[in-house]
Amino acid sequence: NTSSGKILTGKTIVIDAGHGGEDIGASGQNGTIEKNLTLIMVKKIQNELMKRTGATVILTRNDDVKISLADRVGVAEENNADLFLSIHFDAFFTNEVEGITSYYDKKSDEPLAALIHDHIFKNGLDARDRGVSLGDYYVLRENSRPAILLELGYISNSTDEARMTSEEFQKNTTNSIVDGIIDYLK
Repeated sequence: NTSSGKILTGKTIVIDAGHGGEDIGASGQNGTIEKNLTLIMVKKIQNELMKRTGATVILTRNDDVKISLADRVGVAEENNADLFLSIHFDAFFTNEVEGITSYYDKKSDEPLAALIHDHIFKNGLDARDRGVSLGDYYVLRENSRPAILLELGYISNSTDEARMTSEEFQKNTTNSIVDGIIDYLK
């Protein structure tokens, strides 16, 4: 369908892969490292957005480097982003906590977080829905652009870890996030 390829022409989306470099983020029981998984996910989201929308898609990091929180926000500000999306995988000190949470900081970004969150769960995702929450994260709080942060499961939970590293989860979640972005920006 060629007409859908240009639906977000002129829009700029900044996607942030959490952590990087010496900041590995969380690590799972089966050896999954958050910084690696966030990079895999943002590249899949970037590829899908570029394939389907015609939007300009900018990653805050393209490889395993440490980027300051201020520089991550700076990418969104300098490019006048229509949307800033930060991807993370949560962890907890006990391994039974599980599920997916979508965060926003400004009240005006709550509908965006809810929309993307709903799209993620629309496809019958077999994961605990932890809902949409206010999150006091630097990349959201200091960002003047519409900004949300997704915690796509608990890397500290072996069931979540197995799900998040599966090709099926990554493909379905990527498509759901892209559907939500299109829904929001079109």
